[in-house]
Amino acid sequence: MARLPASGAGRAKSKPSAPRAAPAPTMPASTILGFLDRIEDATLAGWAVDTADIDRPLALRVLIDGQVADVIQCDLDRPDLRRLSLPNTKVGFQFAIPAMHQDGLRHVLTLATVDGRPVGLPGRGGFVLPELHFCLARQVRVDGVLDGLVDGLIQGWVLQVDERTGQKAGGARVVVSTNGQPVAELMADQFRADVAEALGADPACGFSWAPPPELRRGGGTLSFDFHVMPGRVALRGSPVELRMPGSAERERIEGLIEQADDLFRYAYRLRRELKAVLPAEGHSLASYRSWAARSQPLAEARIAARYGARADAPLVSVICPVYRPDHGAFVTAVDSVRAQTYRNWELILVDDGSGDARLTALMKRLADADPRIRVQARRANAGIAAATNRAIEAATGDFIAFFDHDDVLEPCALDAMMRAQAATGARLLYSDEDKIDRRGAFSEPNFKPDFNYRLLLDLNYICHLVVAEAALVRAAGGLDPQLDGAQDHDLLLRLVERLGAHEIHHVPEILYHWRITAQSTAGSGAAKPKAALAGAAAVAAHLKRRGLAARTERRGGLTCYRTSFRMSEDPGVSILIPYRDHIGMTRACVEAIRDVTRGARYEILLLDNWSQDEEAEGFAVEQGNLPDTRVIRIAEPFNYSRINNRGVEAARHPFLLFMNNDVFVSDPEWLRTMLNEALADPGVGAVGAKLLYPNETVQHAGVVLGVGGIADHSFRGLPADKPGYIANAIACREVSAVTAACMLVRREAFEAAGGFDEDGLSVAFNDVDLCMKIRQAGYRIIFSADAVCEHRESLSRGDDFDESKLARFMLENETMRERWDEALKRDPFYNPHFSREGGVYRDLRVIDPADVRRVSPPAPARFPAAPAAAAPQPRRRQAG
Repeated sequence: MARLPASGAGRAKSKPSAPRAAPAPTMPASTILGFLDRIEDATLAGWAVDTADIDRPLALRVLIDGQVADVIQCDLDRPDLRRLSLPNTKVGFQFAIPAMHQDGLRHVLTLATVDGRPVGLPGRGGFVLPELHFCLARQVRVDGVLDGLVDGLIQGWVLQVDERTGQKAGGARVVVSTNGQPVAELMADQFRADVAEALGADPACGFSWAPPPELRRGGGTLSFDFHVMPGRVALRGSPVELRMPGSAERERIEGLIEQADDLFRYAYRLRRELKAVLPAEGHSLASYRSWAARSQPLAEARIAARYGARADAPLVSVICPVYRPDHGAFVTAVDSVRAQTYRNWELILVDDGSGDARLTALMKRLADADPRIRVQARRANAGIAAATNRAIEAATGDFIAFFDHDDVLEPCALDAMMRAQAATGARLLYSDEDKIDRRGAFSEPNFKPDFNYRLLLDLNYICHLVVAEAALVRAAGGLDPQLDGAQDHDLLLRLVERLGAHEIHHVPEILYHWRITAQSTAGSGAAKPKAALAGAAAVAAHLKRRGLAARTERRGGLTCYRTSFRMSEDPGVSILIPYRDHIGMTRACVEAIRDVTRGARYEILLLDNWSQDEEAEGFAVEQGNLPDTRVIRIAEPFNYSRINNRGVEAARHPFLLFMNNDVFVSDPEWLRTMLNEALADPGVGAVGAKLLYPNETVQHAGVVLGVGGIADHSFRGLPADKPGYIANAIACREVSAVTAACMLVRREAFEAAGGFDEDGLSVAFNDVDLCMKIRQAGYRIIFSADAVCEHRESLSRGDDFDESKLARFMLENETMRERWDEALKRDPFYNPHFSREGGVYRDLRVIDPADVRRVSPPAPARFPAAPAAAAPQPRRRQAG
């Protein structure tokens, strides 16, 4: 058999490495004897025994590059050890180095007991097993593709296919070169669910790369070759040619950026598009690992700055159902609990009938190592819900933290949640999360919004980490075993039924790392199709308990649902359409409404703002003679706010639909869908539609406050059928604002907000301002992803950036800043870790703790989360 290379097979450093284990309570003194005496091919063998417990096989951690790769049992018979006078010779072990580490790179392997003690032989000064440095390569072939330029990054994927086993693994090295000279080396280990699902492969196989600024500055066209190492295999699709702007072009672009900053402080769209031509700076979702390396060390300080100290330290029960986990990942998970800076916790492990003697012994050792760990076992496997309920019954803490058997907590996770609980009085808390792979690398951050009930119906965006009052969890009845796979979504909905929005708090920090495995939903949304079906059933049951008629169905192959309310009321909608000339466009707009719309009673009010076309008068007469249609002539200079306010005065119905004359409908249910969203909850003040450009890309999917100065649309330019970040482009959700290009408003909410601002915001931002006033009056704003229309933006009023209109836009920009300065800095439905400069749901920022403000205890909730009975009416104020 081929031996491991001599250069690495037994090289010991002057000091043995300490495996990364959590601190443990003081243990009884004992000696761990052991030796590594065979290293052949990719297999290690040796022996080890605990002299204080010589009759029980010892369990060892195997750490590779500091990550727990496995837990092995020392229970193989070693008769050659009789010369050591051991009463029991079943102390041997064997370990095969995983294929993922046979990648031609140097790795470091160490051994330790489960509770972190070193292994070695006694003697003068003692002897500890050294680190094992190894470098192995398998017989593999390379499969991969260079996708090309995607979102400003060159992207692709690589799989190393083992010729012997057929295993398809990621983690390959990719060398980028130009003109024969290497310029970068990449690791193909980014998450690619599409590749994993299509090929049955390791999802950690993708890569992305942007040419560094020094290569871009020269200008011209550069060709980049991509080769997979060590065999220097050229990827399909390589080379890639990119045109770089030259110095003169760069100077011109930078000058335009400076001019845009000076003259168009509100013109964030133009600035973003120009900056996109230049080398990207800062962080984005594609460079999450480098962002995390900078940001995560500041998390603890940000938490302290945001929430302050907690005077008491209630017991937190961390409950963890266990069923046949990877032993290395399981030990890592337990280590992360033991490493918590918040010390008053208990960890309850419930073995759900795993039938694994090694696991049973390992759990006992972990419990022996820390008295805060308690182990319970079920005789037969009953599912994750039943095992979790068993843990809930055994929990003695005031709060319960839900934890999976192979995931990882940040060291400050429990401390952060309990500080937040003390500061806000919340009874249910959740944090941001990301994913962790087998190498311990982080990816796919889920930066969440503050509590968003409407989004929770379509998607379990809350997921991890969840901490709740123990009494609340028990009152909700624990988890439903009939909904295994979506048991957490179901529980969250039942908890929300008992809470007001002010009792649910989001801690905006990455505190939980969800383990990616081939079988988990962290690895792929399609990994557990039964879980998606169970989720739809959980939402349907929740809506039934609330007395709401609705249909819930899965959206494609995603663990995301379409919740379609079926309300019987038909109160009537007044559709208000301002226009000036563009008669052909306006006629096509209203004819589409009449030809298509079904299931809702409506009238059309055409607001003619001084049209001058020859056909305008004939059009007005033609439309005025049609049933349920009126033409109101407003012979005044263009003022969007005043035009619509005049239209509302004439409207007959309790719901108002503000619509541009360049918006076209094709779905018969478009209006009924928007109306049902409002009728399902009297706390909803406005509903916005999903608007698409004629090329089937997104123009509007909700508005985010503070981006680029005042606000920006979400997912602009995204293909219509793409889910967007965490499915936010296809899920209905609460937002801070929507565009009035197609916006349904409850009349009483419109009046409570005082209508559109005719004086300060005659053209720009008036819809954003109205939505913010509606929210201030106690109502919610909903983006309906299922009411889809086509929008040919701004045809009716021309170019907003015309120089003659600059003074007006500057004034309206400043009006918004003065009126809403604090609100624009913090959109509750847009995670604070996203940049406010641009790149909606893409660019990230590192938040300095000095910029974080202390959270004050919340005022009484004005919008209940999901009341079991009729919702109280929102507080109203007089129109002004």
